This record gives sequence, structure tokens and C-alpha cells, in this order.
Amino acid sequence: MNKGKTRKKVMKRRLIPAFLMLSVGLISSIVMRINHYETNEMLSVLLGLFIVFYIVGSLFEVMLNVFDRQNQPAEVMEEPAAEGEGEQADMEEGQVKTEG
Repeated sequence: MNKGKTRKKVMKRRLIPAFLMLSVGLISSIVMRINHYETNEMLSVLLGLFIVFYIVGSLFEVMLNVFDRQNQPAEVMEEPAAEGEGEQADMEEGQVKTEG
């Protein structure tokens, strides 16, 4: 069940670079349109911004994943043996368990 929550977090985090890139592109294109930039200049600036902010978003996603991995408690690899199982495993074949 814990793996399902982690998987959902990772799937949501995969969208961070795209949303960051597109939101910066939207804001910058609106600002450049208001300031009457030429089309060629606007497209070259947008391409540069898309590349830079996609890389920034990817680094942010990686950092979140690393922090999440560090904050997870260490899972216990071995389960404790049930009462009496350890004693039976120590006995060899043919031995009889005696109490007392």
C-alpha cells in the first residue's frame, strides 16, 4: 500500500518540468506580445526559455525524489520469527524436544 502512494507521487512529479516550462512560456509570450517583439525574436527567446526551464524543472523533480527517498524510514528486511519456530529450526532430524 505504501508503494502505491510513492508511485502516485512519482507520477505527479513527472509533470513538474512540463508545467513549469509551459507556464513560463505563457507568461513570457504574453509579456513579449505586449512589448511588440518581432515574431522571429519572440520564437528564439521562447525556445531558449523552454529549454532552460525544462532543465530547471527536471532538476527540481530529481531533488524532490532524492529528498523523499532520504526521508522514508528504512524497511525491515527480516521479519521476526514466530514463537517456537526458531527452536524447531535448530533441532536436527530425529531429535525430540524436551522441556525443562
